[in-house]
Amino acid sequence: MLRLIKNWRGLLPALLCAATLFASTPAQAQQAAVAPEVSIRSVDSIALQGATAILDLTLSIRNTGGLALPLQKLRFQIQFNGLDVAQGVSTAPVTIAAQQQAQVPVQVEVNSATLLSLIATLPSDGTVRYVIQGTAEIGQTMLQIPFSHSGAVRLILQ
Repeated sequence: MLRLIKNWRGLLPALLCAATLFASTPAQAQQAAVAPEVSIRSVDSIALQGATAILDLTLSIRNTGGLALPLQKLRFQIQFNGLDVAQGVSTAPVTIAAQQQAQVPVQVEVNSATLLSLIATLPSDGTVRYVIQGTAEIGQTMLQIPFSHSGAVRLILQ
């Protein structure tokens, strides 16, 4: 019985966040849910396949809020060095505890010609500037919170 109680205590923050979001109006839920910080942690591989290329990325998602963040889906667009490169969706649900982060692997398709023009202008260290923006779908509420982040990442060419 004690083990069951310990498990419920671990679920309590997530249940409180869910209860807050379900009981709230959309405007209140928007205030309760803080936008996650979504960044590209790494480009793990690039595979050219005819007219398209597949990029394996790892996204880093940080919850800056005070409650657990139950992410259902991320929809995002990526630019490398100012070029629109890809759009993607991550549908693997993940709950991120307050002030914690999670790593989420995703695959995106890119037009090979766009990727080749980007590769032709790469500096010797392979680093590109990126912008990732999109929406995070929170819990079962279908609430979509916008996010945007810019940074630099190294492209690994194989």
